Amino acid sequence: HYHYGTLGQLEHGVNYADAYLRTIGKQPATDRPLKVWPYAKGSPVKLFILAGHRNMEGERAFTQELKALPGQETLVKDNGKVAFKYSLGGGYKTSRGWEPLGPAGYYDTFGPELSFGKTLQAKVPGNIAIAKFTHSGSQMNDWTPQGTNAKDRNLYPQFIAFIQESIRELQAKGHQVELDAIVYHVGENEMSFGPYRSNAAKWLQSTVAKSREDLALPALKWFVSQQPPTDEKGLNRIDVTANLAAIAAADPAFIHLKAFNLPPQQEKLVITTAGIVQLGELLAEGYLEHR
Repeated sequence: HYHYGTLGQLEHGVNYADAYLRTIGKQPATDRPLKVWPYAKGSPVKLFILAGHRNMEGERAFTQELKALPGQETLVKDNGKVAFKYSLGGGYKTSRGWEPLGPAGYYDTFGPELSFGKTLQAKVPGNIAIAKFTHSGSQMNDWTPQGTNAKDRNLYPQFIAFIQESIRELQAKGHQVELDAIVYHVGENEMSFGPYRSNAAKWLQSTVAKSREDLALPALKWFVSQQPPTDEKGLNRIDVTANLAAIAAADPAFIHLKAFNLPPQQEKLVITTAGIVQLGELLAEGYLEHR
């Protein structure tokens, strides 16, 4: 619970090295330029916002393992036909403007955006762009409009500003932008910690409602995926799945997606490489079914 495993020790060392290089002005930068803007001048663009916590970041999904997945090898390569921007870890790592869709996480990680984009690109006509906002250390109440007592963790204003900025940047390039959907994966702690599990649906509902108001899109679709809740006797009395399904039943623009058949993973909560790829496909297929 308190001690680093092998992965933690490796990343621990990387952070010391990065800190030292930063102080002497020699931290290496990885540029991922979008060399050619992929959309015709004046053409419309569908914008998808991906958002969430550790699993939307892809904390345990590594490019090295991605190369070994049959049929997914191309995901390692940057896709210059889809513009991609991101803010990861609550701003810990951000894109330099719009980049090609490709692996961009720290420690050579990636999220479901790769398979999500690949699946949509094959089936959605026209232009698509993806903007991703995540914070792996956040809880769902950090995303609510009211926030928590930890004011520096109140993510809602940053989240909305990120979406608005993404829209403005595309418009400045002459595109008509359609914010097609917000795609959100429910937090891991909301699946496991009783007080959060009890309040998850209420917290999420408040964020959805305020986002539609602030973005002036009353029918904005939210595609909300969740992994299986932790199966423990004391927690099972709190049916978080039913609570989320109840929101979907009352709100036709809230689409609840159950990611209950992902490949097995070592940790209870953190999805690994094959599961993250499959999660992206599930999110895209959910969108295609309910668009």
